[in-house]
Order: sequence, then C-alpha cells, then structure tokens
Amino acid sequence: MHVPQFVELILDRVQEDLQLSLDGMTLPGVMLRPAPEANSVAWLAWHIARAQDVRSSHLTDREQLWISDGWHARFGLPPDPQNRGRGHTDEQVAAVRPEDVETLRGYCRAVHERTRAYVHSLPADAATQIVSSPDDGSPTTVGAVLLRMSYGGLAHVGQLAYVRGLVDRRHWFPR
Repeated sequence: MHVPQFVELILDRVQEDLQLSLDGMTLPGVMLRPAPEANSVAWLAWHIARAQDVRSSHLTDREQLWISDGWHARFGLPPDPQNRGRGHTDEQVAAVRPEDVETLRGYCRAVHERTRAYVHSLPADAATQIVSSPDDGSPTTVGAVLLRMSYGGLAHVGQLAYVRGLVDRRHWFPR
C-alpha cells in the first residue's frame, strides 16, 4: 500500500467516526461544553474540517471551501482563511456556532470529499514531493502535510467521541 492510499483510509475512518459522533445530536448537544474551558463537539468537528480544508486547499492551490462555498456565514464567522482553531480562546471556541447540526455535517462532508479526491489522485511517490507548509510557508513534503492532516484528524475525532460521551453522560464510542 502506498502513502496516499493509507492516508485515504485514515481520512475515511476519521470522517466516518466524526459523522457517527454527530448521529442523534441536537444543536444544544453539539454546542455543550463539558467544562467552561473545554471544547464542544461542534468545535472539534469544525476544527477537524477546518484543518483539512486549509491543508488540502493549500496543496491544490484552490480557495478554501470555508470561503468559496460560504460555510463561514453558516457558522456566523468571518471568512478568515487562517481561522482553523489553533490557539483559540474560550470566547473563540464558543463563537463556533453552526446554524444546525446538518450545517456542521455538511461542511465536514464537503471538506472530506474534496480532500479525499485530492489524496486519491496522488501518484504513489507523491509523499516526497517538496511543497511549502500551509502553516508557515517553510519547505516540507506532501507526506508531512498529509501526516499532520491524518494525525490531527485521528487525535481530534478521539476527543470528539470522548466529549460526546460526556454530553450523553454514558460510555460512548462511534463503533
């Protein structure tokens, strides 16, 4: 199995678990923060999609779906291409408010589909190609960007499942 195929499997699993984590949730449920400084299910799902949107858009030299498809407006946020949740304050976490759960699902799904199409199109040796980092513009490889996308998705979807369990006040995991 080549790196792009492996990354595709990881991103598919992250998306499946993210969508399963949203099943049966209401807007108040996804917005609930288990503690004042904690992230909500909505923020975690949004952050997974934003990080993928930023990175895949950078790699494909396309405008982020957040801006081009107007998702920012459906979350009540400005079209800031740098806003993906890094270093968010408690107030910024609370400001991530989708119109409804379907909006949250839709943005996550749209970003996943676009990212998946890109990763699926990569040749087997793409991981070693030198590109600029979407984080700071420094030289890096496509593989390193895909690793950050995959690792971030896996880490945050695990957090999302944990917060979902806290919201439901029961043991919970998407599978």
